[in-house]
Amino acid sequence: MQVRITMDDYLCAVNAYGKLATEETQVDDLCQAFEVFDEMRTGKVSGQRLRAALTSLGEPLTDDDVDAMMGLLGDELLDNVDIDYKQLIDKLASV
Repeated sequence: MQVRITMDDYLCAVNAYGKLATEETQVDDLCQAFEVFDEMRTGKVSGQRLRAALTSLGEPLTDDDVDAMMGLLGDELLDNVDIDYKQLIDKLASV
């Protein structure tokens, strides 16, 4: 049996989670999501791989959205470098 929910129900649930989750929990959740792409457990993920994931998985971001996110780290062309995702998460949390 497949259960369907409305968009309003989904948004209500997401909003409720956001209110219950602490900032620390949200940061931990983001770290876990990035760790999936950090096979060597270095705390870094390639900019190219990050862009590919963010523009194709889940609710995909646009290239402009990814550029803006990577721009938080101070460099415009981060596709060819490894990105410290904990630093990126800290920057996103402070926005």
